[in-house]
Amino acid sequence: MALVGGIADNVNSGVRLSGFERGIRGSRVKVVARVNADYNRTKAQIAAERILRAHPRLSGFFAVSDSMVLGIADTLGGAGKSGKVRVIGHDGTVAVLEHIREGSISADVSQYPYVMGQMAVEACVAAARGARLPTRVDAPIALLTRENAGRALAAFPRPFRPYSDPFRRLLR
Repeated sequence: MALVGGIADNVNSGVRLSGFERGIRGSRVKVVARVNADYNRTKAQIAAERILRAHPRLSGFFAVSDSMVLGIADTLGGAGKSGKVRVIGHDGTVAVLEHIREGSISADVSQYPYVMGQMAVEACVAAARGARLPTRVDAPIALLTRENAGRALAAFPRPFRPYSDPFRRLLR
C-alpha cells in the first residue's frame, strides 16, 4: 500500500494519513511508500508512476483528497492496472463517484461538506435565537463503494442515507 498525502505538515492531511495507518494496524497491509503530492492531480500522477516503478506488485493506494485520487487513477489506467490496484480516497466528489461506479477507483470516504455547512448555519441561527447547542455533533460520513455509488450520485451533495441533524430540531 502506498499513502499519498497533501501538503507536508498540513494538519488535515496528517490526520487523514494517521487515521488510515491506525485503521490498518494489526492487518496484513504493509505501507511501502508515503509521499506528498500537494493536493495536486498531476503531482499525484507523477508520484504514483514513481511508486509503481519501485513497487510493481503494489496492491493499493490511499490518498487524502479526490484530486490526488484522480491522478492515481490516471496513472493506473495508463499502466493497464485500472481496477487491479485498489485506490481509496477521501472527499466524495462526483468525478470520483463516477470512477467508483465504473470500477477504476475502489472506494472513497465522504464527510458531506454541504451538510456540514448547512448544519453550521443552522447552529448559528439556533444560537442567535438563544437555543442551547449540543457540545458534540457528528456530521454524516459514508464509505462510498461500487455498491452504493449510484445512490450517492443520485443524492449528491447530500448523504444517500438518513442522518441526525440536532439543529433542525432546535429551529422548529
